[in-house]
Amino acid sequence: MKQKKILAVTGIRSEYDIIYPVLKELQESDNFDLKVVVTGAHLSDWHGFTVNKIREDGFEIVEQIDYLLMTNRKTQRSKGTGLLIEGLTQTVERVGPDFLIFVGDREESIATCVVGNYMEVLVAHIGGGDPVYGNSDDPIRMACSKLAHIHFAFADEYAKNLEKLGEERYRICVTGNPALNNLIETKILDRKFLSEYLDMDIENNDYIVVLKHPMSSEMQDSYKQMKATMKAVSEFSANNKMKVIGIYPNTDPGSYDVLKAIDENCNDNIRFYKTLNRDIFVNIMRNAKALVGNSSMGILEAPFYKLPVVNVGNRQKGRLNAGNVEFVNYDKQEILDSISKACFDNEYRDYVSNLDNPYGDGFAHKRIVEFLGSIDTSDEKWYTKKKLV
Repeated sequence: MKQKKILAVTGIRSEYDIIYPVLKELQESDNFDLKVVVTGAHLSDWHGFTVNKIREDGFEIVEQIDYLLMTNRKTQRSKGTGLLIEGLTQTVERVGPDFLIFVGDREESIATCVVGNYMEVLVAHIGGGDPVYGNSDDPIRMACSKLAHIHFAFADEYAKNLEKLGEERYRICVTGNPALNNLIETKILDRKFLSEYLDMDIENNDYIVVLKHPMSSEMQDSYKQMKATMKAVSEFSANNKMKVIGIYPNTDPGSYDVLKAIDENCNDNIRFYKTLNRDIFVNIMRNAKALVGNSSMGILEAPFYKLPVVNVGNRQKGRLNAGNVEFVNYDKQEILDSISKACFDNEYRDYVSNLDNPYGDGFAHKRIVEFLGSIDTSDEKWYTKKKLV
């Protein structure tokens, strides 16, 4: 049987961790020929130059498209998307894939959809139908849901949203979140090893994790918002003799302001890292007392860890969550109280530990690959949408 050519596009560590189990499953299958385009923050030293991790994982990188402008202005993303469309067009013409596959809602997402549609290549979208609001990524995700030919939804509720958008049911496969497989497969590392790796004593101290990104719709408040968060985290750390482990924000406008607030509040007990390898990060999350910030990880993956989450601000509102997330405003005392509840309220922690995870069982990657394998790429029904509204 002729192998189907898959071209995956990845631009940032967070979505690469979601798509990684899918790429691994595709690579191990005799039915697919997988190649990868690496772009965005993966090519940024500021974010740990994570293209090296993709290379270490053994995937064939056929193109590195450098579009990240990092001007800290709203113009950077639209200009960058134009550069990415130009570069990806040339790559698709050269490689000639049967499918383009990507995760989520960032520049590489909409660029992949535009290129796939104009060049008549089937586009597979992982994570569509997810109704978050308040950020520019959110309407982009819905636009991708209309432009993509194949949808891998994380939950039944999101599949129903795709149908409401007019997407035919045969295009939709409910898979769960592929990233959960990372949590199952990653070996357990003891806290002594993690302490040595991080150069921070978390063997003898409890800790919380901070993952906080700017919101494009609230860019002008990025510094003030992160300052309020960090002041609360710093006070909590000092009062409770607890460590804090954080990771740098994404590349969105406002990220410089977030970093400024981080730098002003770091000390021996509060450390932020450009990036962390998957095995280190998974084990850090396994042992954390709580997650603070506004990362999608609090929604999509934290329930698997049975981890309480303090979501600060509007980012992630609207998403299906297991009940482990408490949303708070940018008020220091409100944030402090919520972190204390997450770490020390035993009744609440017991409640979180017994919640069901709405995002699957850790085998989404197998469902995705099986579905791609079942598609007849010669059938016109996959290319032409009969129901656009």
